[in-house]
Amino acid sequence: MELEELTKKEQIINYARHDPFLKISEIAENVETTPRYVRTILSEANISLMELREKHARNMEQRLERKEYNLQKATVQLMKGKGKIEVGEIKFKRIKDVEVDELVKVEEEEELYKIVQKKLVDGNPYGLQEIITYLSSNINQQRIADLDSLYELFNDNGLDNLKFRSNVMQVEKANPMLANKLELKNNEPVIKSQRVILIDKLPVAIENYYFDANSIQLVFPGELVV
Repeated sequence: MELEELTKKEQIINYARHDPFLKISEIAENVETTPRYVRTILSEANISLMELREKHARNMEQRLERKEYNLQKATVQLMKGKGKIEVGEIKFKRIKDVEVDELVKVEEEEELYKIVQKKLVDGNPYGLQEIITYLSSNINQQRIADLDSLYELFNDNGLDNLKFRSNVMQVEKANPMLANKLELKNNEPVIKSQRVILIDKLPVAIENYYFDANSIQLVFPGELVV
């Protein structure tokens, strides 16, 4: 709907909600009415410019905090420039030979699974994401296959509401299985990143990320303490 199609009342409410830092006189000038009429409409609609300004300021602070937090994260950059980033098919299997004593079950009958997905650039694998967690034994295989992100195993919003602990990185030699998945030769170097996924401070999964060491570089913000 075009602005001119709105009634004066709708325009006043629209201005107030979208830019609460406008003065009453400025809203009145934009709508071509009187400040008294603007005050009346806002009062009838139970709208307080002061409360909207405080809410807007809090939202801005939260966005700035998230931006600052993101700037503190280590990032993975491809060595060979940009390309088409894709993900491979999600595969999973039940496992028993992995020690995960610290992980908690949501339901007692849950069983331990390993879920993996390749990361590719221009069709060539550069990384492998692996998550080890407890899932229901009657897991919906189609739901897992349709996930946009493995983090959606824990909620529909991906990374939202997830916390991480103990991110340990190390260089390893690719074993035959890993070399096959990343299309490397046996014993070529890979970078392994391992961390624990938390929900409500409870450890629910272990995430392993394997990267072809010759395809990526890790960029750390700030100082590196040795």
